[in-house]
Amino acid sequence: MALASVALASARTYLNDVGSSIWTDAILLPYLKEAHKDLLLVLWLNGIPVVREKSAVITVTALALTLTLPADLLEPIWLKERAVGETNANWIPMTETDFEPDKLQDTTLIYWAWREEAINFVGATTTREVSLRYWKSIADIASASSALGFLLAESFLGPQAAGYASGSVGNLTLASELLWVNGTSVGIAGARLDMIVRANIKGQQNLPARRIPYRRFARSGLLL
Repeated sequence: MALASVALASARTYLNDVGSSIWTDAILLPYLKEAHKDLLLVLWLNGIPVVREKSAVITVTALALTLTLPADLLEPIWLKERAVGETNANWIPMTETDFEPDKLQDTTLIYWAWREEAINFVGATTTREVSLRYWKSIADIASASSALGFLLAESFLGPQAAGYASGSVGNLTLASELLWVNGTSVGIAGARLDMIVRANIKGQQNLPARRIPYRRFARSGLLL
């Protein structure tokens, strides 16, 4: 997995500044961060495996109304629960609802609702263990030594960052040649991004069953 320095060097090749006489790491870094955000959104929207995650077992104490969320969570996919100390064979799938149901607490959680960026429960009268599958963020870029968080990410991030940088100094012609802007411009970055997405989708075709990319609007929710 490449470091941010590789993407920064790639960006300089498009900006005709291989020697870093103008576009130093410090000057280019904010543009790389913007490109990195673009990449994360595309990975998430396309259900790319690198942003899928499974949590460690999370303990939900009796009467608790929310779940302690992983720091890298973007959005939950599904949850299951069990009694404290039970084996993996005893997991019970939970049901997502649009809002927490108007019901009395029981010995199990049963329902969960993703609302206001929190996983909410009616609550259980006993302590429960929860397993969470979710979409996660990739680590932010803080410096040239930061990991990009995704194989071949530099092939998109280099031209995308260079496109942002060239546009910032008024070179709109170069920016248009480089930048990917969803629904507006493909650019060199967009062509690379398309190949990255297709390569990852191709890799999923070896799975025994076809996985449908997760979408918030495609997930069923109950109104209770």
